Amino acid sequence: MAKRLTKKRRKSIRAGLTYLAVLTVLSFAAYGYKYINSYLQDNLASFKLVDIDIKGNHILSRTEILELCGLPKGETKLLYLRPSQVVKNLIKSPYIKSAGAVRSLPATLRIVVEERKPVAFIYGRGLNLIGEDGVLMPVPKNHLSWNLPFITGVKEALGSLGEKTLSKKALLGTEILVYMRWMQSPLSEVVSEIDMGRINDLRLKLVRGGASVRFNKKNYQENLFLLSQYFKKYLDWSRLAAYDYFDVRYQDQLIVKEKRG
Repeated sequence: MAKRLTKKRRKSIRAGLTYLAVLTVLSFAAYGYKYINSYLQDNLASFKLVDIDIKGNHILSRTEILELCGLPKGETKLLYLRPSQVVKNLIKSPYIKSAGAVRSLPATLRIVVEERKPVAFIYGRGLNLIGEDGVLMPVPKNHLSWNLPFITGVKEALGSLGEKTLSKKALLGTEILVYMRWMQSPLSEVVSEIDMGRINDLRLKLVRGGASVRFNKKNYQENLFLLSQYFKKYLDWSRLAAYDYFDVRYQDQLIVKEKRG
């Protein structure tokens, strides 16, 4: 009988010790959580913005990007910054297609921008750039040089800077230039102008002598693909100035006219 009581007492003691151990662990965990939470609240709020890392800018300078961000002047607390607001401020620029911003502890704001890629110059209340997506941009005042063709013959209103152009002719001209780049055609390297002023056909003007290319609006892809193949395989580039025009308006035909004399 005494042995049974002893066994029961041992089990009771073990259970009590286990319960006490669990309470002790939970108490330490609760204290640890409270301490860590208090530490984070006291210290994270004091982290100062020390560095701003910017990637993806080519047209805009670092200084211009920082001005667009709209960050408060003077000492700034990193966690008080709103990355979403920084992004909203950045994409107001006509040069920026998309942007991202994240806080990186302990002291860095990281910004990535995707700038628009200009494909041509176009006149409308002065000289402007137009991007692959048809968005109008002012010509930036920086050291960059722009070896781009002109889109001419557009008489209707283009619209506002920073927005997609309202002109269907300007959009078509942009589309054609993007198509030539997509083909990786040598033609795109020698085009100085695309004239959108005619009703049914279009004209490209080439460098080195000013030869023109005549092609149709409706099936310009087929026309320019045919011409591109000719340029790749047969054109004597040293004689480019000797040509008057190339005509690809007729199905599966290429007419090459040289200058007289």
